Order: sequence, then structure tokens, then C-alpha cells
Amino acid sequence: MSEETHDAASLGPLAIQSAVLVSGIMGWILTISMCFCLTDLDSILRTPTGLPAAQIFLNAGGKTGGTIMWGFAILVQFFTGCSAMLADTRMAYAFARDEALPFSSFLSKINKYTRTPVNAVWFVVLFSIGLNCIAIGSTQTATAIFSITAPALDLSYVSVILAHRLYKDKVKFVEGPFTLGRWAAAINWISIVWVLFISTVLFFPPTVPVTASNMNYAICVGAFIAAFALFWWWAYARGKYTGPRTNEYIQEIPTEDLDEDYGTLR
Repeated sequence: MSEETHDAASLGPLAIQSAVLVSGIMGWILTISMCFCLTDLDSILRTPTGLPAAQIFLNAGGKTGGTIMWGFAILVQFFTGCSAMLADTRMAYAFARDEALPFSSFLSKINKYTRTPVNAVWFVVLFSIGLNCIAIGSTQTATAIFSITAPALDLSYVSVILAHRLYKDKVKFVEGPFTLGRWAAAINWISIVWVLFISTVLFFPPTVPVTASNMNYAICVGAFIAAFALFWWWAYARGKYTGPRTNEYIQEIPTEDLDEDYGTLR
């Protein structure tokens, strides 16, 4: 997204801070509201709907009010899915542009009419549909796949921090307007240790004793993704990657479609 943001060094971190702050406050308000609406916790957990949150809505607003509130919840989930697919498309295109994915030349193509990575968009759409279809045949498999999202996201965030700490003396980093100053090293290492700890916990089975039915198979999915990524890098990508192709891509776009000050797509 930084490629399309004016003054990204300042506005990017500001947007992240604002999103975390607003989400934290709204999430806290929602949690408190849900707790106030709890009546009989055991009956809510054993609800015939299979959705405790939906039962809370029904208890609080009745059939009509509960249905309306649940409709809003579905709407929020829909827009969340759209936002997630947008982010996935951006990442798929970025990785393909740097030849880090299979069929990178196809996924990184820009449609000459829309000037957008249509191939990457459809790849994400079809891949997402395929993942959700797995739940039709095996809920346990789908749960294992979706359970990897939280630790995978956390590890992807902290990997950048770890790389910075390991290579800060070998690579020249240019600090932006948002820095941690003299506290950077301490805060970075605390965040690394915390994410490694919480990611390990997220791989634990949810209940004991552990059986084949309640085992958390997210670790298996994570191991497969890591093995595939390492194999792809070793077998193909490491010999093909020649650096980001952002400038090359921009040079192919007509001048009238570029922002004069930032060299990015309007």
C-alpha cells in the first residue's frame, strides 16, 4: 500500500496506529456489551444454533431484534472478507512481481484496460473459494487451515523486526519520521520474544487430554507452508530474483497515469 500512499513514511504508520487504537476501543466496547447481555452462560454455550453470539443477540433483542443484529454481523463479516481479499491480492501481486510465487509471470500481469492485476485478483478469489469448500467435506481440516492465520500473521510481522535486528550492521537502514529512538533495540527484542511465545501457545491443542479429534493441526499446515516456501526459494526463486521490479513496472505505465510528485498510480 505504501506505493500508492502520499507521504507514506508518515501517513502509513499513522494509519496503522489509528486502526489499532480505534479497533481496540471498539472491540473493548463490544466485549463489555456482550458480557452485559449474558444470562445463562451454560445454555448459551449449548445453544441449538451452534453460534453462542447469535444466541446472545436473540436473548437480548428477541427474534426480530436478534435477526437484525445478526444481519449486521454478517454484513461486517462480508466487508471484512472483502478487505482481507484486497490485502491478499496486493500481496499476491507484490510477490509475483518479484518472482516469488509459482506462475509469477501470469499473476503479475497488469490488465491493459483496467490497469489492475486482474489475474492476481481472480487467483485470490478462486483460492479463497477453494479453501472454504474444504469445510463442506471436512470441518476439522478447514479449522486446521484457518487456525494458522493468527500465528502466521504474527510471525510475518515479527520476521521483519528480527531481520532488522540481525542485519542492522550489514544493511544501511534509513530511519523515517517514526522511530523508537534509543528504546528501539529493547522494544524490538521484547516484541520478538512475545510473538514467538504467543505463536507457540496458539499451536497448542484447545483441550486436554489430546485426541485425534481435538488436536490442533495448525502446526501441520504451518510446517507444510514453510517447507513449500523454502523448497520454492531453493529450487527456483533464489536463482531468478533480481530485485524488486517496481521501477520497471512504473516505466511501462503511460506518464499521464502517474502522480507527478510521487511517481505512483493515481
